[in-house]
Amino acid sequence: MDTTRRALLKGAAAVPLAVAAGGLLVPSVARAAEPEYGLKMYDRDGAPTGTTWAAAAEGLIRRQRLAVADLVDDVLRRAERRASAPGDWRDGPGSAPEPDRVDFAFGWDARPKYGEDAGGKRWYPQGITTSYDAYGGSVPGGGGKKVALVSWYDRQTGGNQGARVSVIDVTRTGSSSRPRYDHVLLVVPTKESGEPYSFNVTKLHAGGIAWVGKWLYVADRLHGLYVFDTTRTLKVSRGSTEKTRERAQNWCGYHGGDNKYYAHGYRYVMPLHHVYRPANWSAKLEYSQVSVDRTQGATQSLVVSEYFERSPDGVAVRWPLDRTGYIATGRAASAWPLRIPRVQGAVCVGDQTYYSANAPVEVDPGEPKQGNLWLQCPGARR
Repeated sequence: MDTTRRALLKGAAAVPLAVAAGGLLVPSVARAAEPEYGLKMYDRDGAPTGTTWAAAAEGLIRRQRLAVADLVDDVLRRAERRASAPGDWRDGPGSAPEPDRVDFAFGWDARPKYGEDAGGKRWYPQGITTSYDAYGGSVPGGGGKKVALVSWYDRQTGGNQGARVSVIDVTRTGSSSRPRYDHVLLVVPTKESGEPYSFNVTKLHAGGIAWVGKWLYVADRLHGLYVFDTTRTLKVSRGSTEKTRERAQNWCGYHGGDNKYYAHGYRYVMPLHHVYRPANWSAKLEYSQVSVDRTQGATQSLVVSEYFERSPDGVAVRWPLDRTGYIATGRAASAWPLRIPRVQGAVCVGDQTYYSANAPVEVDPGEPKQGNLWLQCPGARR
């Protein structure tokens, strides 16, 4: 992944032109959604009689007395990380000026204590969504706060910690803004027979994300959409002594030795609530990214697009949402071919669709790795 993924631009999920240096018109032909793009919802692992993820999360709150943390009043209020200047705007050697029409930009915290954020090899940032996606503006009851969420996945092969999201205060604008943020570990709530309620790390490649009301949709490339409950974010222990702090770094879930809950050193966890998996596993749809479309009238929808390095044969698929943020029907409303390689994101605005795409891997390492913003014309899709 190139360094552009380590700088965030405000409104990238809702205002794609803010991050583009150019684009091309791409005609395409829509087609009705084939049955293989159907989704089936699951609310638990294993046998149908097992504990649902939602029930396990409630057990952590009501039986184990874990405190519920509000994303604004708790996570952001106590956020320890502070963004840094975005630095050079060019990937690779040389320098480049700030692009035109940027509202504001920032890089991750580069201080030694948090240096893994800015330049580490373990965690890679992937998707971005904002409170505009979720609520059409600021967070309700959050004092006017505007919030961005960013997904990361753990690339380390040993001791994999799964996935996390950054909660970022993007209320203020301007080039001098250095927002505060903190990370929340994504977890799977569990209840084993004879054992206390607990949780495990997620086993997913967190790609694109979409915030819809209380739900956070996370795209897992080969396995569908994982949905986490932002209103059940839980506070866990980070340890109060040298011994317990070391334990907190290396443990996830309930630890019987001291009756505490740890999450690899994170202060907060966000529990899985339900999952949408392909109804037909023979379908070859790859869930590379997911975005919210709020511009189709009263009905919101989710749009998933595929990523292919060389083949331009990917598709984008749309599913309508109901008023509670669930996918309204398992069958997709429409699908259309992309015919664009290396698509990293798709945003629908009215009857137009914008696609961001990476530069090809063959680009000279000494040259800037500039991607493209593509515009799909009205009438080119359904």
